[in-house]
Amino acid sequence: MLPFFFYPVKFADKTIFFREVLSKVFLVGVFYLNYYVLLPRFFERKKYFIYFFLALLCIVLALGQDLIVREKIIKARPFVIRMGESRSHRMNPDNPIGDFLIPFNDSMNASSAPPLALFETRIWGIPRGVFFMSLNKVISFSLILFLVGGLIRLGLSFIKNQNEKKVLENATLNAEINFLRSQINPHFLFNTLNGIYSLANEGSPQTKDSILKLSDLLRYVLYDSGDEKVLLSKDIQYVTNYIDLQRLRLSSKVLIDYHIEGNIQGYFISPLLLIAFIENAFKHGISYTRSSTIRILVKVIEKTLTLYVENPVIENNSFGGGLGLKNVKRRLELLYPGHYMLEIIQKDQINIVNLKIDLK
Repeated sequence: MLPFFFYPVKFADKTIFFREVLSKVFLVGVFYLNYYVLLPRFFERKKYFIYFFLALLCIVLALGQDLIVREKIIKARPFVIRMGESRSHRMNPDNPIGDFLIPFNDSMNASSAPPLALFETRIWGIPRGVFFMSLNKVISFSLILFLVGGLIRLGLSFIKNQNEKKVLENATLNAEINFLRSQINPHFLFNTLNGIYSLANEGSPQTKDSILKLSDLLRYVLYDSGDEKVLLSKDIQYVTNYIDLQRLRLSSKVLIDYHIEGNIQGYFISPLLLIAFIENAFKHGISYTRSSTIRILVKVIEKTLTLYVENPVIENNSFGGGLGLKNVKRRLELLYPGHYMLEIIQKDQINIVNLKIDLK
């Protein structure tokens, strides 16, 4: 209905109105034919030649329909278009409805009629002026409808593809997270149990505390980490328990410098993000023949979490290239897009990880 609100003339004859309605309804049909048939079946399948041929055919049919309706089915009374005159001269006292379209009657002759009153030249039996008016109107509207339909189709396809991509990424991410939750490093578990067994043999008062920390660690992995977000304090407690249990199996040659700074209460974070970088530090930074130091700092300042991990490179291990770190990098991209910064640097046989996450 939009064209009728901005129509350049007022209708002097109802037959003209009905004729325009029929033409517009036909163009509406062309729009939906293009949107639901031509675009999905030909253009989106890269059958461009067939698509443009059918689009051109639609325009030709629309032109034919407009001419047939105009000249054969609903033929309005002849009229003249007065041009180049003042508004007072354009008004017809006998026809106050029409501002621009003035009925042409028998009393008017060629000398009294203004320019463009007579359409004597014909194309295929149709007055030349009528033919070119229909041609201009049909081509203009058809191109606009094809363009608008294509843009809407393209926009909706883009949104649909983005949603499908997001669903697929979330499904992949959930599968990876479930895999991480299900795998508890058997080597770590074996060494931890051996350490607790040694403490029990020695009658150490740390035995009960170590068992409790291992129980808390397993409970967090199996249950708490199933949520989309967990309390930052819980996730850091999991890291602390992991580091404390690592101390049980490590010799005195390995120094662990671990600190927590700032207020970690009241914030939430995606589970099992921090532990991946800390596990890699223990995996690649421990030597049983020479001294080594692993430094871990967790700091929260102004709603920004910083994790700093530093460890030596032992036996030229390739830090940063494992599957675990690739997964955690992808999780960061999906969970905190534009709200995190990650630097992994290897310099002078030292690996450094600097991670910042905006907790807002």
